[in-house]
Amino acid sequence: MTETFFVFNNKSSLDYNLAVRERASYTAAERNIEYIEIPGRNGSLLRDKGTFKNVDEPISCYLFAKNRDLKNIREEASAAFDWLKSPRGWCDLYYSDDPFYFMKAHAPAAISFKEVFQLFYVGEGDIPFTRKPERYSTSGHQIRTINKSGEIIYNPESYESYPTIQIFGSGNITLYINNRAIILDNITDSITLDCEMMSSYTNINGVLVSANSKVRNTLPTLMPGENEIAWIGNVSKIEISPRWWTL
Repeated sequence: MTETFFVFNNKSSLDYNLAVRERASYTAAERNIEYIEIPGRNGSLLRDKGTFKNVDEPISCYLFAKNRDLKNIREEASAAFDWLKSPRGWCDLYYSDDPFYFMKAHAPAAISFKEVFQLFYVGEGDIPFTRKPERYSTSGHQIRTINKSGEIIYNPESYESYPTIQIFGSGNITLYINNRAIILDNITDSITLDCEMMSSYTNINGVLVSANSKVRNTLPTLMPGENEIAWIGNVSKIEISPRWWTL
């Protein structure tokens, strides 16, 4: 098959004989806004909460059968349902015709396929994905290694990102992101800051152990444009997955 497909939870829709009939509309997420009415005043006050809402991402699909004499729509659909419904959290969602961005999605609503009698496919229907508002840059999930204090990392998107930052060092370290200080106490080997989850941890023999008690001050973000990475203390290198994103 050469049809457009999507990848969800690390598996291609073509593995389940699904091809994209029509992908979801290109949609920018709605801002979380509160309008406040004031008696005697025209219009409303606007309170922007600084966040975006989830987005509906329905994908219209064809359901194929490799051998129509051996499999019917129920068997094909059942395998697809198991794949789409088994994850309990957000999973990566890619389109084959958009290799530079991906989304975090899940399929909580009911899914159904209508049986049809065409030459090449046996069913069609919509997969009603719900996705988070971000469209993440695939290049933004590649590791950037910082070997020298004062190096610059450039955010090409229009929104501040929430990176993972792994610091390889020991002792007391002060990390600066654009002159904003994060103080790390009594570090041994390495510590990871997950700025999206607002959590810090170390890896001890393959087990992730909370290190929030070793971190002082709010975890940083990477602003659009240039971001200077600097430090004071014994640091051999820093690895950053910047998580660039857009709408």
